[in-house]
Amino acid sequence: MQNIFDGVKVVDFTMNTAGPYSTVMLADFGAEVIKIEKPKLGDDQRNYSPQLDGTAVGFFWGNRGKKSIVLDMDDPQGVEIAKKLIETADVVAESFKPGTMAKFGLSYEDVKKINPKVIYCSVSAYGQTGPMKSKPGYDMIAQALSGVMDLTGEPGGPPTRLGIVLADCSAGAHAFGAIASALYHRERTGQGQQIDIALLDSIVAFNAYVEHNAAGNYVRRSGNNPLTLAPFGVFQGKEGFAVICAPNVKLWAALCNVMQRPDLIDDPEFNTVVARIKNLPQMIKLIEDWLKTFDDIDAPLAQLDKVGVPCAKINTTRDLFTNEQLLSREMIVENATHKGTPLKMKGNPLKFSAVKANNNRPPALGQNQDEVLKSLGYSDEAIADIKAKWSIRD
Repeated sequence: MQNIFDGVKVVDFTMNTAGPYSTVMLADFGAEVIKIEKPKLGDDQRNYSPQLDGTAVGFFWGNRGKKSIVLDMDDPQGVEIAKKLIETADVVAESFKPGTMAKFGLSYEDVKKINPKVIYCSVSAYGQTGPMKSKPGYDMIAQALSGVMDLTGEPGGPPTRLGIVLADCSAGAHAFGAIASALYHRERTGQGQQIDIALLDSIVAFNAYVEHNAAGNYVRRSGNNPLTLAPFGVFQGKEGFAVICAPNVKLWAALCNVMQRPDLIDDPEFNTVVARIKNLPQMIKLIEDWLKTFDDIDAPLAQLDKVGVPCAKINTTRDLFTNEQLLSREMIVENATHKGTPLKMKGNPLKFSAVKANNNRPPALGQNQDEVLKSLGYSDEAIADIKAKWSIRD
């Protein structure tokens, strides 16, 4: 079965999370992604913690289905090989600090002379332009600058980082969409182009309260219960926590009836969203007192489910491995490390009726060195010399 990006060749200079996320999505749908890695250490993310089979667990998901080769980009021969790969590439992806690729003679202006139709995607902390373009940055820095950390945490408490790398993942998702769009544009026009994706831009695009503040409504952190909807937050039971969302008239009435408190439906202290927000502590106490009459948080949630009130137990990440919804949608899949050790991973969230995402293993460092160099015309002897020079082990 033909997949979406079958026949698309990607030369992938990306590292860590954001860039690899964009290119693994291409690999999942058929692209040949040739990952360029540093001698000895490879992608920085290979060396983080925790590790399995000598490689950081976080590396595996973002690099499954790719081919790995080692190039020393400080060696002219490394640059020569990179240029040969780029000559026939559809996409070049990189995630260095702006200016780094130019030092190798591989800026977009350089590359388009080699391959005018190439799609050249740069992912960086702040983008290729602007006064901060040369500053180093990570996901957490982008969270801080985006206003998102200021919105996260308890009222009166300190700003809190998100529990996930949202800036990285949003940048990776935006980069994937931009690459796919640029390939479509090239299909129609024959034109290649450069794509400029920034972590900071991407997470600001996910900040839902920019316009609120622009309109004069200074939204600050409000903990687990937003100050715009109620009930719409986290509630504690005797054992465990749950999210309950019943902000409109119909859902509020359903919740009150399940709690056996129909008197609250028309109570002027709770009969509108505005009233419930004004009396938020009292409303939270009413709901939590009801939840605590049950030994197990699942019991009251089952009652709310029956009447259509949106609710959920707060899962741990470990709970995902047995979640029937996620398993049925192949969002938790069986895969393995480069050495074959079984490892469950996140699946691909894109679901199509005509094609299916691949679920191939991630590569060992330099695993595809011989295959790729032979395709470029290098002899066995030349490959052996290159591997010895850059300390590449089979």
